[in-house]
Formats: sequence, C-alpha cells, structure tokens
Amino acid sequence: MPMSAAAEAYYAAHRQSLREHGAMNAARIWPRQALQYTTVNGAHFLPFPSRVPARSVAPAVRSALKKHTVHEYDITARNGSPLHIVYIRYAPGTWSGGEDVIDVYEVPAQELSLP
Repeated sequence: MPMSAAAEAYYAAHRQSLREHGAMNAARIWPRQALQYTTVNGAHFLPFPSRVPARSVAPAVRSALKKHTVHEYDITARNGSPLHIVYIRYAPGTWSGGEDVIDVYEVPAQELSLP
C-alpha cells in the first residue's frame, strides 16, 4: 500500500533530522577524531571507515609527500562544518600484498594543520 504524500513528507523530515543529529553527535563524541578510509586493490580495508586521532594525520601526510600522490581538498560537510579531505595513493610496491593502496582521511578542519 503506497504512503500518502503527508506520510512521505513526515518520514523524509524524520530521516533528515536523524542525519543532522548523528553528525552533531559524531562531532561531540569524537571531537578530535578523523575518519580513515583505506582501500587495497579496490577492496575496503575493515573497519571501513576507521577512527584515528586527528593529530596522526599530519605525520602520515608529511611522510607520504616524499614518494606518493597526495591531494587535499577543503569542503563543507552536510551539517555545515568545514572538513579537510586528504587523498593518498601509495606508489606500487610500498605495501606488501597490495599494488593499489589508497588512504582517504576526513578530518575536521579545526583539528588539522598540514605542511
């Protein structure tokens, strides 16, 4: 049985408020945390994403700048907070068991100071 337009609007608003509440809780519960998304040969490395201390991202980026491809982006999250995205594609042969290894870090902008 299809939902009425009023019911669809109610559930859409409810889902949106849950997303916003979740984003606010994540910022409050893990204020100095970054999310790390790692893929190895196209497969996600679990846990996906993993939480890492934000202070550990800058040293990882500094060491990756020497031999690997690094891209950085400043964006705005859905909840309006500024985010810094760092994409690192490691050179083949860097990691054993993976020729195509990519790390993507999602860091709250106020927590990151990169070179």
